[in-house]
Amino acid sequence: MLSYSVHFIRRQEQRGLRHDVLSFIVEFGEFRVSRKATWLVIERRSLPDGIRNSSLALRASAWLLLVRDGVLVTCYRCSSPLRKLNRSH
Repeated sequence: MLSYSVHFIRRQEQRGLRHDVLSFIVEFGEFRVSRKATWLVIERRSLPDGIRNSSLALRASAWLLLVRDGVLVTCYRCSSPLRKLNRSH
């Protein structure tokens, strides 16, 4: 179970990360390590067929969540999160 830092909650509100999208990312997201940081991200190819192309999956796949020691630290909206992580390796 992940917890939320005060900073994360502030950024979530500022950047418009909706609660339904956050819940989807937490439930279906995959952890990725890049530049010594752990990120929670949606990889749509890995999602079950029934939800892969849902509007919620599309919205969730545009976010990167930074995780440290089981705590969500911050969130970023990004047009290609997986590509961004792969470039930072």
